[in-house]
Amino acid sequence: MKVLLVVKSKVMENLGVMYLSSVIKKANHECNIVDLPAMVVAIQLWKPEILGLSIMTGDRLRFKNELFKLNDKDPLPKIVVGGPDPTFFPEGYDWADEIVPGEGELWAAGLTEGTRRAYTINDIPWPDRTAWPNEKIRDVIASRGCSYGKCGYCYNSAWEKMFPDIPKLRIRDARDVVNEIASLKSLKPLKAEFIYFQDATFGTSMKWLREFSQKYKEQVNIPYHAHLRPNQITEERVRLLHESSCVSVKIALETASDRLRVLINRGDTNNEDAYIAAKLLKENNIALILQNILGLPSSTIEDDLATLEVNIKCKPAYAWSSIFQPYPMTDLAIICEQEGYYTGDYSEIGDNFFDESVLNFPPKQKEQIACLQRIFAFCVEMQVMPQISDLTWERLPKFIHNIMRKVGDKRMFPNITLGD
Repeated sequence: MKVLLVVKSKVMENLGVMYLSSVIKKANHECNIVDLPAMVVAIQLWKPEILGLSIMTGDRLRFKNELFKLNDKDPLPKIVVGGPDPTFFPEGYDWADEIVPGEGELWAAGLTEGTRRAYTINDIPWPDRTAWPNEKIRDVIASRGCSYGKCGYCYNSAWEKMFPDIPKLRIRDARDVVNEIASLKSLKPLKAEFIYFQDATFGTSMKWLREFSQKYKEQVNIPYHAHLRPNQITEERVRLLHESSCVSVKIALETASDRLRVLINRGDTNNEDAYIAAKLLKENNIALILQNILGLPSSTIEDDLATLEVNIKCKPAYAWSSIFQPYPMTDLAIICEQEGYYTGDYSEIGDNFFDESVLNFPPKQKEQIACLQRIFAFCVEMQVMPQISDLTWERLPKFIHNIMRKVGDKRMFPNITLGD
């Protein structure tokens, strides 16, 4: 049997379809992975019996329209859709033959082995990386799920309701994780030079992290990146990360406002956690990427500027910022509809969260949010706070120009104090 799996882009590894491919190939079937622009030609030339589409929220029409480019003479395979969008929003997929909600290994096992047996977290075959032969950065996941799972902007709470029999967090054996990464050191044509752990929260168990740190240091020792929560940061955890070659972590501050933290159900964290984390990570030479959300429902531009100010004080290696999108079925989207911040028109939400707010903010505030998102990382890097009046499309270029002029003056006239 031939199975063609399709993702929107192959710019970076896609662990979801890579795991499916490994299950399919283990059963001695053929499987290829292509990106969406290559799909039609791949169907015409390779003639798969099954076409599996991995679809993210905001990409449904793009996949459907690309599929309709096939002509009447092309052999049409069985169309199976999976991924976040079909899982949570199966309506609108009447053009597909089958919808696979949740994790796809169960479907792949049934497809290829004749029985839909469930895989445990430790007996799923390692992901098939043959469709990404030239990656120096390799994605790995040491756990599935989220230990917290309550953030109002995230699908995790909806996932738990849909799949109550699946544990909130499943952690792979540290030995198996390290053995997988050790195997990546011999990949051809390029061996792995950097590991990116895609876990929602890495190493939540200190017992697991101690074992992982020791084995990773002995067998692998490749630099890696991981995701943590602000209140996870302790001296021992940071030391174990450092000793096992962790060189960068991403931590979600999201907002500096205590009021908004309660709204998004992250009231267990605070700004002081971020300051402590920044200090401990810097002392251990681990770069901090601080993650933030602008334009939360009921927020003001002053709230967003306060978030920027905390970032400036933390001095992260990179200040990452997005603009809130009310993804359907999330707790925060429901609040937005109830409070009148959002119409509930799903089609308004695009395929990224950087362009603009779709909430019913005044036009002036929507412009301010978008402008601040564009210069957020720049302001943290330059250690400068903009005025609210700078946050317009007309004034933004001048603001950037003036800041860079001051940088130029400092470099041309070192040790000289210049006026504003």
